[in-house]
Amino acid sequence: MSLRGDNRFSRKDANHEEIVVAYEALYCSVVDLHTVGGGCPDILVGCGGISELVEIKTQDGDLEPNQVTFAKHWRGNPVRIVRNDADVESHVKKIRGRLARV
Repeated sequence: MSLRGDNRFSRKDANHEEIVVAYEALYCSVVDLHTVGGGCPDILVGCGGISELVEIKTQDGDLEPNQVTFAKHWRGNPVRIVRNDADVESHVKKIRGRLARV
């Protein structure tokens, strides 16, 4: 299955910039992917040598059908959904926790 798709309908969630800033404040690299389309998650986050795809949603936002399909067929680490700064902190702690166990 191809995970490429149409990007005509891509748009940033209202909290997109806030989430990017939160990751960067925790010394993560962030690449903005929101215009890729096809259900591709909004950002790629790099932390401690680990890269993970992250979908940004507002508190009451739901995944679009193409985002569900992308996540289902993605063969890398599961797509992480974040909604606020606390989710970002939790995500980064989990990544760093995995690194500490290695």
